[in-house]
Amino acid sequence: MVIIGAGPSGLYAAVELARRGVAARILERLPEPHHETRATSIQPGTLELLARSGMADEVRAASVHVKCARVVDADLGLVGEMPYADLDCAWPFQCSLPQWRTEQILAERLAELGGVVERGVAVTSMEERDDGVLIRLEQADGTSTLVEATWVVGAGGAHSVMRESMDETLEGFTYPGTVLAANIGARCDLARDASNLVATPEGFVLLVPLPDERWLTFVGDLDDDESARLAHATPSAVVAPAIRRRITGDVEVEDVGWATSFHMHQRVVPRLAEGRRFLLGDAGHLSSPFGGEGLNSALHDALDIAWKLALTTRGHARPALVESFAIERLAADHHVLDVSQKVDGMARSAVEAARTGVRPSPATPAQRAALTRARCLLDVSYAGSPIVGEHLGPGVDTLPAPGPGERFPNRATLNGTAHQLLVSGTADTEGLERLDRRWRGLVDVVHGTGAPQAPSGALLVRPDGHVGFRAAPADAAGLAALDTFLDSYLVP
Repeated sequence: MVIIGAGPSGLYAAVELARRGVAARILERLPEPHHETRATSIQPGTLELLARSGMADEVRAASVHVKCARVVDADLGLVGEMPYADLDCAWPFQCSLPQWRTEQILAERLAELGGVVERGVAVTSMEERDDGVLIRLEQADGTSTLVEATWVVGAGGAHSVMRESMDETLEGFTYPGTVLAANIGARCDLARDASNLVATPEGFVLLVPLPDERWLTFVGDLDDDESARLAHATPSAVVAPAIRRRITGDVEVEDVGWATSFHMHQRVVPRLAEGRRFLLGDAGHLSSPFGGEGLNSALHDALDIAWKLALTTRGHARPALVESFAIERLAADHHVLDVSQKVDGMARSAVEAARTGVRPSPATPAQRAALTRARCLLDVSYAGSPIVGEHLGPGVDTLPAPGPGERFPNRATLNGTAHQLLVSGTADTEGLERLDRRWRGLVDVVHGTGAPQAPSGALLVRPDGHVGFRAAPADAAGLAALDTFLDSYLVP
């Protein structure tokens, strides 16, 4: 198995494969790890995944905890805020961490599991065959070799060789204008427990706290003069003047570290998979950075393909399991893009309000709560997937959440890499023993969990922490339905 790209999604996929005893060859064209800030937000829903992978503690310790999203005016006066305090999650905050540090934590975890990244190796082409994928590699010294892989995971970023080999394009649109991004040292009175969108008549400035008293900033709506300066100066030389032009409050840029300019996109491929090739992260979708969902959806992509490929490689899965990756993640990524567009729209509306003085109607409490959960990736659902289902016995019309495909609220506390069967109340003893024997090693049976189901029920939680199946009651018929469901994509 080959993973192309040692960014967050490639490294995380390799970690999750290694945790399941499957080694992958990880290829990265850059000869050394980068030290760029890039994507910085790690959402609560992603922390839950990292907790099961053994990395959440280090991420939380290394990062700044962002507990609120605020909008302020040019004088830094509060306009509005969206707190994360009421999330149904153990960690009601985002972790703000430079991308290079996130990658370092992932790489260290991979090394603990025996994995290694091959650097200075570029993939120049690939061709899929019946039993594998033929890949041409180019080493740093210019030599070329051919290797064959059973499966290939493309995590090489927006300029993806894998995507080109699949004849896929990123469909969607590019937002108007150029945006500056930088890691800065700044003196200001803004709270360091929040992301701060400064909405001004001259455009926006986003200031997000980083470790070591640094800030990540995005500066948007560059005018013609600022864009012209970019053509003749480095982005770092433009950052401070652009911020001073927009913010009249007390903010002084003391230094500019990493800086770049870019265009924001809203794009996704029609297909995330073809045969033995799979696309993760920016190779398959791009979104506005306002909500901080891009890095996170990439990590969710990585976990989804990793647990499915691990079972397939070990001979424990039917084709339906790997085929479900593209179905599940494309729907989830579309949802993330929708959320990203809403957050981006709110930011642009705040700038327009600063220009016109006309503020949009405020969202209702229910709308704000739903958007907060969505941007924190706590509402990702695979409902409708071919590998989720339920069996409701006579007299059972409805069950409380979570339903099939939805996130199990306590998933961060579940141990191991297998499916977890959570049994509550009285269950059919013979049926449960039969399930335990047949699916041992693939399904761990846990009794008396207090799972929010019927007085008698069985809830199957997949290795990614989403509900795969629920049966109520857990009688002979319900457990037989569960057994048939497992047999649809697993091999006992």
